[in-house]
Amino acid sequence: MYKKLPLKPLLVAIAATGALSNTVMAAAQTGVTAPTTSAPTRGAINVGRVSAGLALNTLGKASKKVDSSNYAESAQSKLAVSSDQLKFMAPNVGAFQLAGRLPGVVVLGSNPNSGVGGNSLNINGFGVGTGPTVNTHFNAIQVNFDGIPLSNPLSGDGGFYSVEVPIAQLLSGVTVSYGPGNPDDRWQSSIGGTVNFIPVQPSSKPSVKVSTSYGSYGSQTELAIAKSGLFANGWTAVAGFGHTSGEVAGLEYNYPTQANVFYGKIEKLSNNGDRYSFGFYTSRAQYLSVPTIPLSPLGGYTVNGYNVPGAPLSEQTSGFYSTKTPQQSYFQYSDNMWLLYGKQHWKLSQGESIDNKVWFKHSHRVHIGHGTYYGDTSPTMDEYYPPIFYTVGDRLGYTAKMSNNVIKLGGYLYYMNYKNPFILYNAPVLHESVGNFYYDANNDTSQLSEFIYGQDSISLFDRRLQITPGVAYAAYQTTDANLLPPTGSPLLPGKINGTFDSGVFTSFGGFEPSLGVNFQALKHLYVYGYAARTNANPENESYGNEYTFYIDPQKIKLVNNTDFEIGIKYKRKDIFASVNYFHDQVINMVEGIYANGTALFPTGYKLGNALYQGVNFQIYWTPVYWLNVYASANVQHPYYTKLETNSGGNFSGNILSGVPLRTFLVGLSYKKIVGSGVASVNLDDHYIGAAGMANPTTGDVTLRTNPYNLVNLTLGYKTTIFDKYIPALKYMGFQLGLYNLLDRKYNESESIGSGINEPGLPANAVFGTQGAPRTIFGTVTMKF
Repeated sequence: MYKKLPLKPLLVAIAATGALSNTVMAAAQTGVTAPTTSAPTRGAINVGRVSAGLALNTLGKASKKVDSSNYAESAQSKLAVSSDQLKFMAPNVGAFQLAGRLPGVVVLGSNPNSGVGGNSLNINGFGVGTGPTVNTHFNAIQVNFDGIPLSNPLSGDGGFYSVEVPIAQLLSGVTVSYGPGNPDDRWQSSIGGTVNFIPVQPSSKPSVKVSTSYGSYGSQTELAIAKSGLFANGWTAVAGFGHTSGEVAGLEYNYPTQANVFYGKIEKLSNNGDRYSFGFYTSRAQYLSVPTIPLSPLGGYTVNGYNVPGAPLSEQTSGFYSTKTPQQSYFQYSDNMWLLYGKQHWKLSQGESIDNKVWFKHSHRVHIGHGTYYGDTSPTMDEYYPPIFYTVGDRLGYTAKMSNNVIKLGGYLYYMNYKNPFILYNAPVLHESVGNFYYDANNDTSQLSEFIYGQDSISLFDRRLQITPGVAYAAYQTTDANLLPPTGSPLLPGKINGTFDSGVFTSFGGFEPSLGVNFQALKHLYVYGYAARTNANPENESYGNEYTFYIDPQKIKLVNNTDFEIGIKYKRKDIFASVNYFHDQVINMVEGIYANGTALFPTGYKLGNALYQGVNFQIYWTPVYWLNVYASANVQHPYYTKLETNSGGNFSGNILSGVPLRTFLVGLSYKKIVGSGVASVNLDDHYIGAAGMANPTTGDVTLRTNPYNLVNLTLGYKTTIFDKYIPALKYMGFQLGLYNLLDRKYNESESIGSGINEPGLPANAVFGTQGAPRTIFGTVTMKF
C-alpha cells in the first residue's frame, strides 16, 4: 500500500505572492462564466489597454453564466449547475457529485462523499464510470472537460474514471445534455447524454482565491486559483491547483485517498473578434477500493477470512461499517492523466465564423490487487492491471448567421488506442510474479471515429418559434488484437490464458437525423420537443477484455437509440422551472455474465434491447432576494424489451439494473446581513430510490436495492472585516457543513455477488458498499 504524501506548504506562499503582485490585485469575479462559440463584440478601444469597459465588453459577450435558464429557448433537454451549488456540498466532492445536483443524474460509488474513488454516473439510466453497481449501459455518456473529450469508449471498465476530475472546486459549473443532443454538440459516446465539466475561465480582471478545508476522517482539501486579467495586448490567463486527502468516511479500517490536480489556460483576444486559447490539465489520484460486505450472514464469511472460524462478517452481525482489513484483501489504484488542448475562433465576417479544437489526452492507471481473505490456494490471488489510453483528435465547425437562420456545418476525426494487459498470479504459493504469471490477457484495441454534420436553426414569428433540423453521419473502425499466443502464457507453457481470440475488426457507420422545436407560447413560457436517431459503436465487452472468446463476432452490431423529448420551460427573473418527458429505445446492447465460484472472466453474455422512459423536473425560485427555494425530481421506468442470454434465458420485461427509479432533491437557502458580512444557511434533502439488481450469474433482474435519503446542513459567513489587516484582501469566507445530518446508515450501492471475488455464494446473496455516516467539514476562503 502507498504512503500518504505530505502536503507541501506552498499554497499560502503562492497565494500571498500572487496577491501582492502588480498583476493580481482586483476584485473577485462575481459571475460564473463558461466558453461559447459566439464572437466577441468589436470595440473602438485598443484591446491591449487594461480597460474595464473593453474587458467586460470583450469577455462578457463571449461567455455566459452557467445557468439552466440559458437553455429556456433551446429545443434540447439541457440543464446546468453552477459552482454556487458547491457551497452546499462537502469541500472534497468531485465533478461527478456536482453534476448529481441535477434531476435524473445519480452518482454511485465506493467513496460517496469524495471525488477520489470508483464512482459511476447515470443520466436518465444511461451510465458511465466505475462504480460497484452493475451499470446496464455503462459506456453511453460522453464526458468532456472544457468541451474536450475525456471518455474512453474502448474501455470495458466503465468508459471513464471519475478520479480524473476529483476536485469540483476547480470548476465554474457543469452542463448536462439529456439524450444525444443536436449534431453540433454531439460526440461518439453521446447516445445517452453529454456531461461537460467547465473549469474556471480567464477573466478581464485579476484575482486570487485560496481556500483550505478540514473535516471528519482526516479529510483536508486545499485550493488556489489565480487569474491574470488582461495583459500584453489582449492576453489573459488562469491557473489553479488543488489537493485533497483523507480516509473513506466511517469504515472500520483505514482506506486512504489522495489526489492532486493542476489546470492552466491562456487566451488571446484580438480586436477583430478572433480568439485563441491553450489549455493544460493534469491529475493524479491514489486510493484503496472499498470491499463490499454481505448485508446478512453468509456461510463461510467471517471477520477473520473465508472459512476461517470467527464471528460472521456482515452489516447485521459485525457492525454496519465493518470491512475486510486491507491486509486481508485490497485493490490499490493509481490514476494519472494529462490533457493538452487548443481552441481557435476565427471571425470571417459579421455573421460567419469558424471554430476549431484540437487535443491530446493520455491516461495511465495502475491497479494492483492482493487478497488472502479467501486463502492462498487461488491461482489468481494477485493481480496487476496497468491499462494505458491515449487519444488525439480535431473538431472543426463553421457557423453562418443570416436573418432567420443559423447554419452550422462541421465534423471531427478522433483516434484512440487502449492497451489493457491483465496479469494474474500467486506469489506466496506458486512463487510467481508480474513477469512470471499464471493467467493473463493482453489486448490492444484502437479506433478511428469520424463524424460530419449539418444543422440549421430557423427562427419564425419574431423568433418565437425555433426549428432546428439536423443530420449527421457517424462511422467507427475498431481493431482488437490479442497480443498473447492462444495456447499458453509465454513463461509458463501449458497454462491457459484468459483470451483465445485471434483478433476482431469491425467497421460501422450510419446516418443520424434529428429535429428540435421550441415555441414561446407565452411571455415566459416555452414549449419544446426533440427527436433524434443516433448510433454508437458496440461497447468494449463486444471486443476485448477477454470477451471475444464468449461472444460470436458475427453478433456484434451497431448500437442504436431512438430518442424523443418533450417538455415545458418557464423563465422569469426570479424563477426557472422545467419539466420534460423522455423516451429512449436502445437496441443491440451487450453485457457479460459471470459464473458462480472464482471465475474472473465472463462465461457467457446477454444481448438485449431496452426502453428508457420517465419524467424530469427542476425549479429554482427566489421569491425575495434573501431566500432561494429549489427542487428537482426524476421518476422513470426503464426496462428490457428484449433480454436473451447465450444459454437460452429470456428475461424480457425486467427493469434495468443499477438505475434508481425515483430520485428527489429539495432545498432551502437563506442569507442575511449580520455585522460586517453576510450569513447564510442551506438545508437540503436528497432521496435515492430503489434500483434493480442484476443477477450476474443468470442475467435476470428480480431484486431491488434499499432506498435512502440524506439531509445536509451548511452554515456560512462572508465578511470584509479583515480587509484592512491583509493587503489586497476583498473578503474572507467561513463555512461549516454537516452532511448526513441525521446519521442515517445506508448503502451507497448494493449488488448480487457475482462469484468474481465471492466464492461459494447462495442464490441472490446481496453485498453492499456502506455510505458515509455524519461528517463535519470546516472551510476558510480568502479572495484577493
